[in-house]
Amino acid sequence: MTHKKQQGIAAVEFALVVPVLLVIALGLAQFGWLLGNYVMVANAASAGARYFASQRGTTTPYSGTQAQVQTSAAVLNTGNLSITATVNGGNCTSDAACAADLTSAASGSAVATAAVTVTYSNFSPLFKGALSGLYSMMPTALNATAAERVQ
Repeated sequence: MTHKKQQGIAAVEFALVVPVLLVIALGLAQFGWLLGNYVMVANAASAGARYFASQRGTTTPYSGTQAQVQTSAAVLNTGNLSITATVNGGNCTSDAACAADLTSAASGSAVATAAVTVTYSNFSPLFKGALSGLYSMMPTALNATAAERVQ
């Protein structure tokens, strides 16, 4: 008699547990997507800073750095990348300004630092919608900064 009463218990337990497991699995996938994109942005900033720091004495340090960052972040939508280059904390926005800043900073006795900041705007999550707030917790932009000693 007790066997007949327990026939549907496994199906009921499965129906109760599946939504929780599904939310956990989707949350892990969403976090993995975010982490993977952030690592790509951080690697692009690092590659850009290494390249930028070695461009003292060249005529195209800024445009070359931008090309290096875009090449390093080729998996991302490069139209959403914003690249900022600084030498000893001062922004440079053209090849001539960056070349002058790199040359003058490296000629001093102090250690000169070249930094590149990469911002990936319009970050698109893997899953969109309001499923347990997974979408609302995702950032809309990813930022990474890397600095290197001017060579």
